[in-house]
Amino acid sequence: MDAAERHVRVRIDLAYDGGGFHGFAAQAEDVRTVEGVLAAAVATLAGGPVELAVAGRTDKGVHARHQVVHADVPADCRLVGDVERARGALDGMCGPEIAVWRVRVVDEGFHARFSATERRYRYRLCDAVALDPLERHATWHVGPPRLDEAAMEAGGAHLLGEHDFASFCRRAGEQHLTRRIDELRVRRQPHGIVEVSLAGPAFCHQMVRSIVGCLLRVGRGHRDPDWAAEVLAARDRQAVGQVAPPRGLVLTGVRYG
Repeated sequence: MDAAERHVRVRIDLAYDGGGFHGFAAQAEDVRTVEGVLAAAVATLAGGPVELAVAGRTDKGVHARHQVVHADVPADCRLVGDVERARGALDGMCGPEIAVWRVRVVDEGFHARFSATERRYRYRLCDAVALDPLERHATWHVGPPRLDEAAMEAGGAHLLGEHDFASFCRRAGEQHLTRRIDELRVRRQPHGIVEVSLAGPAFCHQMVRSIVGCLLRVGRGHRDPDWAAEVLAARDRQAVGQVAPPRGLVLTGVRYG
């Protein structure tokens, strides 16, 4: 098999501002998605259409500081060889809302989704009277009164470990909703920012945003921290109440091996 027929697997590490996209995944209707923009740019350098695999499909309005995709491309295409030049070209074609951090050839056994061992998310809320305008695209401004971040973290402690997260997830068909959370921390930052950080092997649809919505009620003092355990045990989507909006959520990292 010559180089024109042989394919290699390319890994692309990227970030994006999700505010102008209808999520990562390409959709049947004519809407703008991260996958649509990225796939078109990759196809230009690959010499034809490509299929992308992604570490985590983010929803409409959700951001990523470190997302990972892979694609199988011809070994003699412009994405292979001078990968730094390819990175620059790809970054330029994707526009200012997408940043391509790195392009590299990887072993064919690597899979952006199935090889991932950990995904990390961050959600930012602001309980100050006003939100810094430079933070508005990636922060949910909930306003005063001041949140009790210690109570929020105590509530989140009930969610650590492996559980059926049916109360916190939007189910697709017969999808099982058992997931594991390895880390859940709530920390106060300057200027009224409260940051919720989570890590685990995988998360289901709207899971992080539902957890934040639950912990917000705890932080407001409307519920005590043990209420989070009651919501978890209910396995009822209605039990969680408000789901936090997408703009405060960022996929901050994906770990492999």
